Amino acid sequence: MKTIGNILLASLLIGGMSFEGMAANEGASFRYCGGWRGYHTDSKRIGTGSVILIAPSWALTATHVARAKALTPNKRRVELRFGPDNTVRVEKAFLAPKGDLALLHLQRPIKKVQPASLLKNALTEKDGVVPFTLVGHSGGLHFHRDRRAKGTGLHAKHITKKADNPGKAGDSGGGWVIEDPKGKAHVLLGIIHGGGRATQPVAVRKWIDGIMAKSDEKATWVDRPKPPKRKK
Repeated sequence: MKTIGNILLASLLIGGMSFEGMAANEGASFRYCGGWRGYHTDSKRIGTGSVILIAPSWALTATHVARAKALTPNKRRVELRFGPDNTVRVEKAFLAPKGDLALLHLQRPIKKVQPASLLKNALTEKDGVVPFTLVGHSGGLHFHRDRRAKGTGLHAKHITKKADNPGKAGDSGGGWVIEDPKGKAHVLLGIIHGGGRATQPVAVRKWIDGIMAKSDEKATWVDRPKPPKRKK
């Protein structure tokens, strides 16, 4: 049985699917989270990270993941992978004026993946504790529900202990999302910085919308989904 279990775990890792809810194939609803592979033309090293698709030709990631591509574009060849059959290169990276966030323009649209929506109201202390799901692409697509965060306007902070934070190296640029109980698109509240902190995209909404206005695509900004009603 141990051997069978090891084989099953290996197949999940190779397939890049979620480690939770596999019986229902829930990982498919998180495919807007892709993997970043940046090839360094000088050193031949490869940098990794995660990204969140927000429109067919646009994605978000962390500044520290995309900085080299934005500042020295000819020295970085970046490929993003959204599942086994959707690989695309990054055309251009833009660094946000504040926070650890970058906007990516892709060379072609990703048509088979539903982009994440964006939370249009910044979370602040008055919102209290907000539940979310962490989704990253380190070692393959994975997600972790029942996380808790508090917002400060620009950032959101994971309120659990560091030892309980499921994020790991390579998840930077991934997302903290709220799953809509009505089955609509997941709502992105933060881009993973690391150390239990995420930048809220809404803090630079005008900048994101301004850059994307040069194309025929827009990000979808929505209200925070209402949690499902508890059964009495």
